[in-house]
Amino acid sequence: MLLARAGYVVPIRSLVTEVWDEHPPRSAVANLRTYLMQLRRMLPPSENPAVEPLVTSDAGYLLRVEPAEFDLFQFEALSALGRQALARRDLVTAQDAYTRALALWRGGAAEDAPLGPTLREVVARLTDQYLSAMEEYTEIQLALGSPTTAVRRLRELVGRYPLRERLYGRLMVALYRCGDVAGALDVFGVARRILAEELGLDPGPELRLLHQAVLRRDADLMVLGGPPAGGDAVTVRDAAAGGAAVPVGDAAAGGAAVPVGDAMIGGAAVPVGAAVTAHAGDGPPRPRQLPREPPLFVGRPAELAGMLAALYGEPAPGAGPPVLALHGPGGVGKSTLALRAAYAVADRYADGQLYADLQGASPGLPPLRPVEVLGRFLRALGVPHGEVPATPGEAAAHYQSLLAGRRVLVVLDNAVDAAQVAPLLPAGGGCAALVTSRTALTTMDAVPIALDVFDEADSVRMLTLLAGHDRVAAEAGAAADVARWCGYHPLALRIAGARLAGRPDWPLVRFAERLRDQRRRLDELRAADLGIRSCFEVSYAALTGGAGRATAAAAHAFRLFGVLDVPEISVGLAAALLDADLKAAEDALDELAEVRLVEPAGDGRFRMHDLLRLFAAELAVVHDPPDERLRAVRRALDWYLDLCRQVNDLLQPHLRSGDGHRPSRRDTGVALRDPAEAVRRFETEMPCLIAAAAQAATGEPAVACFVTDLMPLVRALATKCGHWREFETVARLAIEVARRHGDRPGEAAALTMLGLVEWRTGRSDAARDCLRRALELRRDLGDREAEGMALHNLGWLSTRSGDLDDALGHIIAGLRLLEAHGSSRVGMVRHNLGEVLLRLGRFTEAADCLQRCLALRRSSGDPFGEGITLAALGRAYCLLDRGDEALATLGEALRHCRETGNREDEWEVLLSRSEIWLRRGDPASAAADLARVLELTAQTGELYGQAAAARQLARARAALGDPAAEEDARRAAELFASPAMRPDPVLERLLTAPL
Repeated sequence: MLLARAGYVVPIRSLVTEVWDEHPPRSAVANLRTYLMQLRRMLPPSENPAVEPLVTSDAGYLLRVEPAEFDLFQFEALSALGRQALARRDLVTAQDAYTRALALWRGGAAEDAPLGPTLREVVARLTDQYLSAMEEYTEIQLALGSPTTAVRRLRELVGRYPLRERLYGRLMVALYRCGDVAGALDVFGVARRILAEELGLDPGPELRLLHQAVLRRDADLMVLGGPPAGGDAVTVRDAAAGGAAVPVGDAAAGGAAVPVGDAMIGGAAVPVGAAVTAHAGDGPPRPRQLPREPPLFVGRPAELAGMLAALYGEPAPGAGPPVLALHGPGGVGKSTLALRAAYAVADRYADGQLYADLQGASPGLPPLRPVEVLGRFLRALGVPHGEVPATPGEAAAHYQSLLAGRRVLVVLDNAVDAAQVAPLLPAGGGCAALVTSRTALTTMDAVPIALDVFDEADSVRMLTLLAGHDRVAAEAGAAADVARWCGYHPLALRIAGARLAGRPDWPLVRFAERLRDQRRRLDELRAADLGIRSCFEVSYAALTGGAGRATAAAAHAFRLFGVLDVPEISVGLAAALLDADLKAAEDALDELAEVRLVEPAGDGRFRMHDLLRLFAAELAVVHDPPDERLRAVRRALDWYLDLCRQVNDLLQPHLRSGDGHRPSRRDTGVALRDPAEAVRRFETEMPCLIAAAAQAATGEPAVACFVTDLMPLVRALATKCGHWREFETVARLAIEVARRHGDRPGEAAALTMLGLVEWRTGRSDAARDCLRRALELRRDLGDREAEGMALHNLGWLSTRSGDLDDALGHIIAGLRLLEAHGSSRVGMVRHNLGEVLLRLGRFTEAADCLQRCLALRRSSGDPFGEGITLAALGRAYCLLDRGDEALATLGEALRHCRETGNREDEWEVLLSRSEIWLRRGDPASAAADLARVLELTAQTGELYGQAAAARQLARARAALGDPAAEEDARRAAELFASPAMRPDPVLERLLTAPL
């Protein structure tokens, strides 16, 4: 696992899952540390004692491997060399490179290692790379006139990988060139039989075209592909043009070079088993973002052929790149077909494949904004985090500039509308795009491809893949009945097949009889998603029929899961929904996973498909009274609040009493042993919290109050961990709820939170309006303690705006009110008073104030606030030139920040410490700290932090004699010139002070 991710941090959770899958022992993490300790002893020592080969970090473990130490790196480098030689038609060099690359393989990838979920995918990817290299190598042998040698290799490969169609095609060409026409035809027969027996599929269109060419003894099959430079061009025959010859390397329609052995379908080149594909050489990054190719694929021959023809073709002069827009009901296989086509044409788009799930129909998650996706794509295309343009227009322009002149395939999955997709479509003629959506994107300039349900033959094939060939063949009539009752809908068939696979003791005829009982409802719902509903109901019947482990409790759980619109469900949340203990909830989830009504998501969490969730909600309306459904939702929302309080109890225990919240009423089922674990759990639940808040906001007052209760519980972590977008969502929902229900204290609290968001986004006037209105509400309510906090908040904003006299006045006034009421917030307000004094240049007073604040926070057991104040105190010591105290204080602050997930103060601590290292003549330590600063500020979007870190790094690298210093200085200058730049005056004073 560490080798597969060499050079990258592998999270501890990923390692645990890889070793023990979904059922780790309680001692898994401890065992893992023991294994890694043993591994560290086995590794040879590094030539540089300061550079450990196995690095431990808070996030996980990283294994450093040099290229010369790892055969995979050598294989990839030699393969790239071979592809580059092929691109320039240097077949001798290409053959040598591939010979050396393939000699590194001595069996299968990770042959003797037990494989977990991640390594299985890695091995599949490596095996595909090996086979691709072998296919290209045999292509070179054919091109050099050595078909006999190619035949020997290809027969061996076909025996080892009998389901790879491309190998059969190359073997057919090799045999044909050896004069063995009958042997070539026999290979096609073997391929057809094996594919039918193993997959229930016929050979693909490419292999069938090649078969036809062999039958008619097409002379082009004897043409040697790729003569040396200066040789005659090789031709292939254009079937669409009545057999006209098109020279390889010459311009076909639209100027496209047609690869050797390709057939022309509708004017577009489609490989039929002997193509030499050109790849890009060294240069910009070539992202490979496609998810794993779906292993289950049935039918769609006409749609797939049309897509391949369009994607292999070249646009007409003046036309844009091909854009294919797949649309249809949820669950009909749009994403599967898009990925199938994307993998089929990946070689043509050798400069990269970009992929994004746009979340257009994802439960509880808002559709992604185009600018977010542009940022991801730009980073994948090599743009550093700090250089990604902030405005949508600039980002889109930069995106198109990077794609210009390149061959990149863009897959935009799960779109919500054309406006979301438009900025992401490539403009370059060499690119192409695949888009999937539920609705037809009729306003977009694209080729629409409508997907509907399967026919009967393809439906039975899908059942065969899931339930087993022998079983379906033995009851062919019953299998056809099952397909018909499922309405031939792909998602419904997948669910039905999973049921059958989970109950191998069931005869198919029995399952068909169960479906027949619902014939009336299938007929009634045929015009409105009957296939989906009928299949969901059949699956649900397994939970109510008393067969096997299925129980009424699991059926009840399934219905109640439908009333809560969150993307994931944990065992603790399930227990709350069911009002049951953890064991009962876990049993229910296991039973639901067994019949595939929920999907395991790892770490004891489960996901439910959005269509399944809709079906479950409909069942709940029918079977469960409204008051019971409401109680289930309230229990779930209370569970989320209890979990957030549990997190805050670890991070801010001084707020445990007197915060206005009732104590927890149930065990959440979540054991949080330390602040770091609390932070990790909070971040895991963040998408669910936002989804729950969005759902609760539309409910009656007893439910909607969840939003205003949640808001103060997430404020500290959301802002300090960089979740500003999520925090804004909660704040705006809270204001809406509070105003709708006349909750004036809730409105005042929400206005305060929204003021933070407005300031963060550069809208200072709007922020001040929010905080002033909050102060007015607090005064109207007569809540003097809350009024003190409102005065402090205005002072905080004035500090950030540079009006330090106003800040000082407001904060001191607020502090007096809070001290008079014995408020638990005194520590935070005194801290911000110290920050104002730092900005005023009154460093000694600031240090005294922060020391008093630190003592207060320590006495109240506030580790979160302690880290924040230590960070400020360390800066004060730096400005007072008390270097030893500063270094010690910043080190302690760093530990607290990492334990509590406080990324905002962590980067400020490291930035301050880098200055001390530089002043003490230790640029290497400074550079190490600054590398982490750049990582953190990229995660949180801190423009000033990125600029200041780049400037500091330029100084450190200059001191080390590193020529990269010049580039760092240039980047820093560009960042500081940004109109959005808001420097921190205290840090600027510290960092730019004379050495």
